[in-house]
Amino acid sequence: MGADRKPFQRRATSYDVARAAGVAQSTVSRCFKDDSGISPETREKVLRIASEMGYARNSLARSLITRTSNMVGVIVTEFTMRNNPELVYSLGIQLRASGIGLILQVIENDHAISSILRQVLEFPLDGLICCSEMPPEDVARFVSRGIPLLFFNRIIEAAHVDCLALDHAQAGRTVARVLHEAGHRDFACVKGPEGAPVSKLRADAFRDTLKDLGIADVPTCATDFSYDGGRQGFLDLIRDRKPPDAVFCANDQLALGVMDACRHDLGLDVPGDISIVGFDDIPEAGRPSYLLTTVRQPIPDMAEQAMRLLMERIAAPQLPARKMLLTGELIRRTSARLAPA
Repeated sequence: MGADRKPFQRRATSYDVARAAGVAQSTVSRCFKDDSGISPETREKVLRIASEMGYARNSLARSLITRTSNMVGVIVTEFTMRNNPELVYSLGIQLRASGIGLILQVIENDHAISSILRQVLEFPLDGLICCSEMPPEDVARFVSRGIPLLFFNRIIEAAHVDCLALDHAQAGRTVARVLHEAGHRDFACVKGPEGAPVSKLRADAFRDTLKDLGIADVPTCATDFSYDGGRQGFLDLIRDRKPPDAVFCANDQLALGVMDACRHDLGLDVPGDISIVGFDDIPEAGRPSYLLTTVRQPIPDMAEQAMRLLMERIAAPQLPARKMLLTGELIRRTSARLAPA
């Protein structure tokens, strides 16, 4: 802060700069545009005075005139922020590469989204990427206001709304088949909270596939998505029964908790006594103390495709609804006995 500036002074406006420079307020705005036709002398004078006064353009105010803000909203759950920050990071990289800013909103879970949508709608967003469920009436509010909407890792049915997700059901089926082909016949499943849509897709597909293969009884517990939830949930699940041959977990944090329950609480060998498979391929999964077999989500590729769909929707709002499913990759490590690939 310069010696001649007072702390906590009022923020300078374009009108303040115009008055100090002896020009019209519209001239100040034009001086910040490269192709405005302002003379070099006037531009230099205005920009110098603006710098001395600490003036910065108000993007939100300008958006009221241009009807575009170069800002995209992203809604994620607390679980995503804690356990899969790569998703937000990858979306941010793609937005920045397109010259677009990111406004992030974090909600407790999929059911809490309605509590922040009014606040989201107050921003002049060019689009919204939603990584949670959204009630149909709220989807309709965005569509009616002309705000392009893309669902990331969620699939909904709505006109002029795009969805991009991993094929969670296909991944769950793959895990069931490779474990069954390896000779496992006694299974368990540890999933996320009841009603968590992605967890439900993964777990239901896993159990349905095993049922088709002749295994109808797959003990399952629902818990939060945490390491502690996985560890205690699995111990509670098998309290009155022998441990299964194989366990599928709806995410890696659950799987790491199950693995430690087996090794440290039950004295089991992994994978000699029990095979464990997770989902997501978080960084901890590849560490030497775990080497977890898991399904990898191609997050950077998903973020790139999401950005492409959103930019196309912004350019052509009346495009028909589009759905894109990407395939997860089974990462074979040492936590599970699997048949050869």
